[in-house]
Order: sequence, then structure tokens, then C-alpha cells
Amino acid sequence: MLRAIGLGFIVPTILVALGLSTAQGAGTPPAGYFDIPAGFDFPADKATLQGFATSGNTAAERLHAWNVFAGMTQPTPDGNAIFETWFSEGEAFASGPALQAVGPRRPVREFTVPRQAVGVPGVPLPEAANSPVPLAQVYFNFPNFEHIRDQAAPLYLQATLTDLMTNGAADVIAPDNKTIPAFPNNAVSLKTMWWPVAGDALSPLPVWDPADNPAQPSGNGPETWKRVVAIDAVHPTVAPNTFASVSYRQVAFPNSHVVSLQEFHAFKVDAATATAIMGNPTLAKLVTDVMARPLQAGDYLVFVGTHMTTKEIDNWVWATFWWHDRPDEGVFAADRPASVTGVWRNFLMSTAYDFSLPLEADGSPHVAFNPYLEARFVRGGVTSNCMSCHSRASSPNPGFLPITRGQPNLLTDGAYKAPRVRTDFLWSVPDNAH
Repeated sequence: MLRAIGLGFIVPTILVALGLSTAQGAGTPPAGYFDIPAGFDFPADKATLQGFATSGNTAAERLHAWNVFAGMTQPTPDGNAIFETWFSEGEAFASGPALQAVGPRRPVREFTVPRQAVGVPGVPLPEAANSPVPLAQVYFNFPNFEHIRDQAAPLYLQATLTDLMTNGAADVIAPDNKTIPAFPNNAVSLKTMWWPVAGDALSPLPVWDPADNPAQPSGNGPETWKRVVAIDAVHPTVAPNTFASVSYRQVAFPNSHVVSLQEFHAFKVDAATATAIMGNPTLAKLVTDVMARPLQAGDYLVFVGTHMTTKEIDNWVWATFWWHDRPDEGVFAADRPASVTGVWRNFLMSTAYDFSLPLEADGSPHVAFNPYLEARFVRGGVTSNCMSCHSRASSPNPGFLPITRGQPNLLTDGAYKAPRVRTDFLWSVPDNAH
């Protein structure tokens, strides 16, 4: 699933080119925007979803998450995935009044460093300094975008959060805190992950095999994984069981499984995209760590995973997906329905509907993490839980460390201590409000 698309960073001079203006009030989605269509169990009944967690019905939890994933990855008439018509953080948190459609919408490419590689925004984490991460882009569907841009309580403004810290509603989880207005039940937030691939050579992609990568006290970042695949963007087809040597971060991996670019959702990089990414020193380092050279026109960025969260339950449904060359093996492949089609069947998935349930085999709280993002963390990255991390999202921004799972510790964790306004599990709000 390949397309040639340029990079569209949201700056005032190109808003019109993206089919947007700064007129007051968005009202309706712009032309070219698509949301999850009917038939993909979204939004589902809250009580039903919460019952899955309390009854331990993990198969139902997983089936629902797979169906929503299938809905957001359906193709649009011009060949993009539906989620690529959604709104970027740059659009949602732009200065000024709400954006409004004035013409056809096209995908916005607005890459950032994943917040898993920084603590408080802009401050690198020492423990992640030597661990490669994908390029990231956050997307919001239109109900999510509208809630952030709501002029009655614009969440893109720090002044709103400051006011809510005093005058907001009491928070349910931490009653001494305040909370922002809850997002609507059809809101979806995505953190997508993209990996650079050379257009003229084999490119390495580390793959997470849990059995071969037991938990390490120093973390399990991709630089420690035992296996990489070699992505071939030169040949349109690759014979099954093809193997070759490929170098990853100056280490040779002989007999790596060669996979075709056609096994990925990808887009071809143009000169403007390459210049924009390589002009950002941090993004440039992420790219050169993988490619051993700068990104250039004719290369590709391939979709390797996403954190997907929906406000269908009070604490949001959390599901995380990552690409694998053996997508039909193991527990993370379970319950994938026929509604997931094409390259999207090459993903594995973990999900969380509760801080603790279902319990792990040893009786400890539930684990749900993405190996490309959280495995790198020392002291528990591969035993973390998405919901537990996002529960701490609040203003003033406390940063997302320490890595936790299970019920929040309201007595010792400063993220739950007043005066503070919790931001309904979304780190994007305290990270970007201005």
C-alpha cells in the first residue's frame, strides 16, 4: 500500500494549502475527512466493554480492538488509510480560533520524537539516549479534535487548564484534583510509528520476539533485540524464505528474513519531506541511526505500529499494535477477525480495558505495552500498562515516569496530588497546551 505524499507541517502560511483556514468554529469535518464507518463495532456500548474486563473475557476485548483497528485502516477513495485524514497535534493545538475546511483535505505528515524518548517535553531521558525509536505522529479523529478546540473550554490553551485547576469538576480517580471536561465516547487518539527504509538497498527493522528477549534490568530497547528483518524496497516481489545479511547500527545480521516493502503500509518520501526531517537534529539522528545515511527523496517511511485509544469507556480502551513478519504466531495474534485485511494483517496486538484486569499468570496487574516504544525503559518497560501511564496525564505536566502498572498510588505519586488538573488520560493536552 504505497503512495507518494509530501510532508505537510502545519504553519500559518500553508493552512489554506491543506484545505483549512483559521475561521471560527469547525462545525463539520472538512471535505476529504473520513471517520470509522459503520460495521466496525464503534462506538460500542460502555457497559458491555467494561463487562469484558470484569469478567475476564479477553477474547471479546481483543476482537473489539481488532475491529476498531480494521475500521480506522479502511482505504479512502484516494488510497490512504482512514486515520490519515484525521487531525495532527499541530492542527489541534494551533494558536488562534478553530480551523475550518475551505477545500479538500489531504494527509498531514507532522513527525515528532515519541514522548517515550523524552520526560517532560523537550528533556531527553538518559535511559533512552542510546535506544532507537521510530518517528511518531499523533492523530485525532474529528470528535477528539473538536473537543480540544471547543471554544467554551479550549484545551489547547494553558489558560484554560490553569482555570480548570481551580474551578474544574472534581476528578473521580483523585478527588483532591480537578479534571478537564471528559472527551466524547466517539473520540479516538492515535500515536503512529514510522520507520525509515532506503529506496535503493535493503533496510533493517528489528522485530520483537518475546521468547528470545527476556526482561533485562537495563531495558529491552530495539538495539538489544536478537533478530532483524531486511526490508527490500527495490524488488516488487520477494520469494518466500529469502534471507540476506543486513547491517543494523553497525552490527551485521546474517541470514535475516527478507520481506518486501509491499508487506507494509508506506509512503514514498519526496525532497521536501526529507529536508524537513533531516532539518530537525533529533529526527535526523533517529533516521541516521537506522539508515547510516540521511533520508533522501525516493526513500520510504513505513508504518510499524500505533497506540490506539478510544473513549468508549471512562478510562478509555487501550490497544497497541506492532508489525511482525510472523503475524499469525503467539498470543498477540489471537482473535484477529476477517475484517482486518491486507497489510494490516501483519500486526500483532495487546490491549487493556482496566488498570489490573485480567491479572497476569503470577497474579500481578495486567501488562500492555508496545515493544517499539516502551520496551526500552529500565525498571519495568516490558511489564508496563498503557492505562496506568496515561492515568497520570495532568497539568502542570509531571512527565510520564515512573513506569507503572496496576491501580494508581494516590498517596505517593505526585501526578495525583493537588493542585493539579488531570487531562482525561491524554498526554497530548499538557504536552502541547500553550
